[in-house]
Amino acid sequence: APVSSTSSERYYPNTYPSTEMAAFDESPMVRPTVQELAAAGVEEPPRQYVLPEQDRHGDLLAADEFPEPIPLVDLSRLTDADEAERLRAALQTWGFFLATNHGIEESLMDAMMSVSREFFRQPAEEKQKCSNLADGNGKDYQVEGYGSDKVVSEDQVLNWSDRLQLEVDPEDERNLAKWRRHPESFRDVHKSTHQEPRK
Repeated sequence: APVSSTSSERYYPNTYPSTEMAAFDESPMVRPTVQELAAAGVEEPPRQYVLPEQDRHGDLLAADEFPEPIPLVDLSRLTDADEAERLRAALQTWGFFLATNHGIEESLMDAMMSVSREFFRQPAEEKQKCSNLADGNGKDYQVEGYGSDKVVSEDQVLNWSDRLQLEVDPEDERNLAKWRRHPESFRDVHKSTHQEPRK
């Protein structure tokens, strides 16, 4: 069902000074990203971005303090029962894993990282051209596109990340309006990254 919104305004750094925090609290469904807030000079995150203390998972660990290494999964061996079990265990205990033998050349991974950084370094107004809020005010949220999590209530703790999610398979369902032409190589690199492991 569509998400209702109390405001049709989208906040950007140039229209969202830190002195107008009251306006933030009045518009629960459309929120600026943490990156937009930082660019606007907001030094303390608004309450909606702070997880209540009772919901926190304790002290954070540095990478070298993990009690065990992040699981490695060899994607070329997934037909092997032991490797399939390793994948299942990694997803159940960690929720993620490091993939090896995935078939993507290092140079292509470097290119993917490069165009992705270029995309996220663009001004908010440019990234919003492929927003996951199709109508710009939170009433038509889509998983695909640039943005963050769907906001469904005033009490929701908001995600600090911003992301670009693209549909790549099946090819005829790709929404190329979300596939940016800037950086110039963005589309080609993303297509190649998806096609490379299938060769």
